[in-house]
Amino acid sequence: MARVLVCVQPARGHVGPTKPIVEALLVAGHDVTVVTGARYRDAFGEATVKLLPPEADFDETDLDGSIPGRAGKRGLKLARFELANFVGALPAQLSVLDLDVDVVLCDPLFMAGLALVRREHRPRVLVLGFLPFMPPVPSGPNSAFLKVLAPWVLGPAQRRAREVLGEDPGLLFADWPLRSDGVLQMTCPGFEYPRPNAPLHFIGPTTVSAANEHPLPPWWADLNGSRPIVHVTQGTVANDDLSRLVEPAIDALAGENVLVVVTTCGGTLRPGPLPDNVRVAGFLPYDDLLPRCAAVVTNGGYGGVNHALRYGVPLVVVGASEDKREVAARVTWSGAGIGRARASASPRTLRRDVRAVLDEPRYRDRAKELAAEMAAGPSMAEVVELITA
Repeated sequence: MARVLVCVQPARGHVGPTKPIVEALLVAGHDVTVVTGARYRDAFGEATVKLLPPEADFDETDLDGSIPGRAGKRGLKLARFELANFVGALPAQLSVLDLDVDVVLCDPLFMAGLALVRREHRPRVLVLGFLPFMPPVPSGPNSAFLKVLAPWVLGPAQRRAREVLGEDPGLLFADWPLRSDGVLQMTCPGFEYPRPNAPLHFIGPTTVSAANEHPLPPWWADLNGSRPIVHVTQGTVANDDLSRLVEPAIDALAGENVLVVVTTCGGTLRPGPLPDNVRVAGFLPYDDLLPRCAAVVTNGGYGGVNHALRYGVPLVVVGASEDKREVAARVTWSGAGIGRARASASPRTLRRDVRAVLDEPRYRDRAKELAAEMAAGPSMAEVVELITA
């Protein structure tokens, strides 16, 4: 039996892909303790749960209200603030970690990991790779934008890291996974830029989204295959303003011979009637929905994009917040769809992109190739063995 400590930020997109790993560890008889926020105290079944101190916790449904100083910031100013805030939580995170364990599974934004990998005597530290693998920053073949802005965006967080650690960390704060004992990257090699020296273990997407978690809506029978299904979503966090992507996509596809399936994920659509070819729900079970889809239009959450690729569904991605610029770039680079690193797109652009993804076989063919890569990856039992070996 291995003693495993799991450190995960209290956000749906982080908890969702972590839960199946925790469940598999428990089923295999390992001792698991999870450190996360109060909102997810009951999310991890039989695992022992320790809550983050209030100063390191937040409510993803009210980020401005639960994170002092966040309100009013947008765009790169918001990114700059949030990165420094992540690093600032490091001491509070460390205060609740019991490191008398064999292995630590750590969220890449759980900055206690930065302190752990620098210690000479420590347990194994593995990174939960449910975000694009970024280090060394800036990354990717299209990173000129980041190269120009990186010093301004990342500077406050790097200075905060030096203050918290009492010395220069010796690497950029966001690059700490390079010093870990491995990154459990939740995709396949074909969706990540080549990293010859990075400690990557490609395990494929782990999130489970079934009907027992999200009940089927009354209109579910309309998904009978008579028309191509296009799923549209802004994800689970960036849905405060559905005019960025969801509403333009509805307008774009109103006259098309497709069935548009929208999830609002807590957001609110503008008042007024919807086109006849649109169906709406708050949340839907992806493992039931995605196998029926011909395309997905999304703002580029890494987990959602890889969930679609698991089923060979090509994508149109429009997003620029958080890590979504990087995800959009990977969609284009991998050939599995069209990615636009911007906050929104016009109905005309979206109609053209969706039609291209539906009509040009190369996008679906490539998405199916990536699905086959994922299917050939390790089983969950093998992932457990990798963690506890």
